[in-house]
Amino acid sequence: MGAIDLYRQASGRTSEALSMPPKWLNMYGDFIAKNASAVSQIESALRSLTYIIPGRFRESEIASESLHTSVQLLSLYHDSLLSRALAHSLSKQHPSPHNRYTRFWTQNSPTYKRLAVTLQMIQYTELLLEMTAKRR
Repeated sequence: MGAIDLYRQASGRTSEALSMPPKWLNMYGDFIAKNASAVSQIESALRSLTYIIPGRFRESEIASESLHTSVQLLSLYHDSLLSRALAHSLSKQHPSPHNRYTRFWTQNSPTYKRLAVTLQMIQYTELLLEMTAKRR
């Protein structure tokens, strides 16, 4: 087997491996859309866990805040998946002026959408970052 054959074989496997994550993400998105209420209940249970953890073991405050931050970020991702799935059904309803305004800017301005998501991520991670900075 020559070097070119090895390269072609590795290239084929690489493209196959790189195509798997989008398939998995699509399957995950479909799962979230089909089981939105169950996922919401799981997220709520995990958020409730953040009230139980503090004081149970050493440095539990950071563990609790890490869990809370992770659940918030995961919830943000789930919201984006659900908003894509529900975009067609919501177009027939009459949204509030605020929702129309927000939808207009998120659909027509990629900068607005990126800034909004970035600000939410900063808001969710701010306390955790402050706590870890104070520890060091």
